[in-house]
Amino acid sequence: MNEDSRSYVAAAAAGAVAFVLAYVLVYALSISVVRDSLLTGIAEAFGDENAAWKIVGWVFFNAQFVTTTVTVDVPLLGGTDAVNFVAESDALSPVLYVIPPALLTAAGLAAARVDGAVETARALRVGPAVTLGYLPLAVIGALLFAVSVGEGSGGSPDLLTAVVLAGILYPVVFGTLGAVLGTALGGD
Repeated sequence: MNEDSRSYVAAAAAGAVAFVLAYVLVYALSISVVRDSLLTGIAEAFGDENAAWKIVGWVFFNAQFVTTTVTVDVPLLGGTDAVNFVAESDALSPVLYVIPPALLTAAGLAAARVDGAVETARALRVGPAVTLGYLPLAVIGALLFAVSVGEGSGGSPDLLTAVVLAGILYPVVFGTLGAVLGTALGGD
């Protein structure tokens, strides 16, 4: 394996680790609120017995500005709505918005350090490679965090936004920022 390949594999691994750690931190900071929510109670009573970890997944994506599409199939009351629970709930901390960018920046910094990048041009190639590990998990997560309640009700992260915003834009921007910072701080 050549040096470039090793650098991209390390960046991809850093991206995957950033995704997992971000979910774990969001879980730790939101699970008590999610477990106590009416939405979780309904989901667990009428559909998915273990919905809480999936609904934390919604919060995780909401922290990256990916909305959750919630569909309620009840005559006269039903409909579909796009929701960001972090933005719309006083019980969830806005600190959740900081977690994915901070960990992706750290992943980019780590990728630059592993690569030994000393020039910004190199950082601009290595940093975005964090996406190689983050994007597949974003796609899997968006699909895995779907909750069904009854025949036509349920919710899940918006797949297109999860792929484009959380899966591509976030890791490219923050991975690159981290790699550039790693390069700038490399001589210190």
